[in-house]
Parts: sequence; structure tokens; C-alpha cells
Amino acid sequence: MEVTDTISLITNVGFPVTLCFILIRYVLQTIGEKLDRLDFSLKQLAQAIQSVHKETQD
Repeated sequence: MEVTDTISLITNVGFPVTLCFILIRYVLQTIGEKLDRLDFSLKQLAQAIQSVHKETQD
């Protein structure tokens, strides 16, 4: 295998692989942030429901 073949292989395979890793990292980070916000909202909702439930029992 010649040097030009190796460079061509790295260029043709390495770039798409690198791009895929970048996109996967971005997607996972974005989904993680959204899941964190969803978790926070659900905890607030649970607290609100408990507070309303306590008020109706009193």
C-alpha cells in the first residue's frame, strides 16, 4: 500500500468517522440537557401535587 493510498483511506474514512463522533457528542449533550430540565420539571410538579394534597387534607 502506497502513501497516497493510505492518505486517501484516512481522508475518505477518517473524516466521516470524526464527523459522526462530533454529531453524536452534540446530540447526546443536547438530549442530556433536555432530560435534566425534564427531571427538574417533574420534581417541581411532584412537589406541587404534594403541597395541594396536603392543603386539601387540612
